[in-house]
Amino acid sequence: MFLSSRFVIVDDKQEHLSGIKAALDQLRLDCHTKLYDVETIGDWERLPGVRILFMDKNLRPGLTMGGGPQSAFAAIAEVIEKLISPQSGPYGLILWAEDPEMDALKAFLQERLAVVSPLLMPVFFAELKKGDYIDLNGNVHNAEKLKADILAALEQSPQMKALFSWETDVMAASDAVLRSIVDLVPENLRVTDGFGQELGKVFYRLSQAGAGINKALDDPRAAINRVLVPILADRILEHDPEANAGDKWRDALVNPGNQNATIQVKAAVNTAIHLSHARSPGSVPTKPTDLGAVVDFPFEDAEAALEQKFGLSKAILMDDKFFGVSEQEWPNIRLRLIQIGAACDHAQPNKGPLLYALAIEWPFTNDDGFRTGGATLHQGKKTKDGEQLWYSPLLLVGPDKRAGKITAILNCTMAATRDEAANWTVAFRMRDELISMLTQAFARYISRPGIVELS
Repeated sequence: MFLSSRFVIVDDKQEHLSGIKAALDQLRLDCHTKLYDVETIGDWERLPGVRILFMDKNLRPGLTMGGGPQSAFAAIAEVIEKLISPQSGPYGLILWAEDPEMDALKAFLQERLAVVSPLLMPVFFAELKKGDYIDLNGNVHNAEKLKADILAALEQSPQMKALFSWETDVMAASDAVLRSIVDLVPENLRVTDGFGQELGKVFYRLSQAGAGINKALDDPRAAINRVLVPILADRILEHDPEANAGDKWRDALVNPGNQNATIQVKAAVNTAIHLSHARSPGSVPTKPTDLGAVVDFPFEDAEAALEQKFGLSKAILMDDKFFGVSEQEWPNIRLRLIQIGAACDHAQPNKGPLLYALAIEWPFTNDDGFRTGGATLHQGKKTKDGEQLWYSPLLLVGPDKRAGKITAILNCTMAATRDEAANWTVAFRMRDELISMLTQAFARYISRPGIVELS
């Protein structure tokens, strides 16, 4: 429920630990401290959300920085393995050191953490002199210099500076949204015992706005998020107290020049933008009834179901005039159903069955997107049947995450009740922009005008 400290300090001397914490407290930077002890480190648990890890260069007295894997390097690596969660995002390592032998440390960590998890590797390194900020007894004498030097360390990685800045924008925006919700309670009720009840009434109205007048209690978390997330997005864009957020991002960008992105890179970027796999710790899993849910083909005999429900066959799908998957490619494709419909039907669930479109998820045969023989399905086929096929952007598909696409067959849909679909297996979800493209393509396809005439 509560956010974790972004700053974590590890030291083997309690007075130094307390001194650095006091310096960060003066800077109003919340931190978490860990007193290093060889006997107790085995009981440590990973800390979520670490962004800066401060650590003494020599946690084991008598060891030197360059003494091999059993020396100070090993102690630093052990702390990282114990405290850093691979799922928590990037962090930087700041060492208290006079002569840190940083290149040797980087090489050691790269070799060791590559085996454990490359996600544990710090995204930037810096070294500071502890004596510049506290004395031997831990008394603080220059907290402002510590702040300035931390910011200077971040300048070594403008990319991480931009990301950390964005995270700050999100947290500030969240605070602004919370404040705006509470402000919906009249001021004269803020000082009474009835404040909680009045705030609850505000929540109820927000849920009604997101789900419908009679559906506030159906799924209030989802309904309230439908209302608040667009407001949060605006607040993120608006937050720029130093009026230099744009400059931070400009400094972070690296122009690749004439170097074109590979198809695999394009697919990876598009996947990050347009697909949700709900795999982060604590994520609410996507339901097969959610708008944009892409589910495994739920019928045991796939070829029989194709015939019975859609009038299709493997032979038709392999016909080059229709889709044109080859016999060699067939084992690599996956039949999918995609939950399509109006966004308002999802936001305010109506009675009745849900609509699912038949789709084919197919990886490219070759890394360049071309099929054997030079023919390509990269941009979709331009055939007489092509208008009934909708092609996704380049995406990573299949168990080995190869570049490919998802193709929906717009005239092949089926209805299922919520109970029938409840136990279907979700592969991932198309985010709003992509599922909107698909549903609009479907709407255009089924509403094509026609006229009877003698010509």
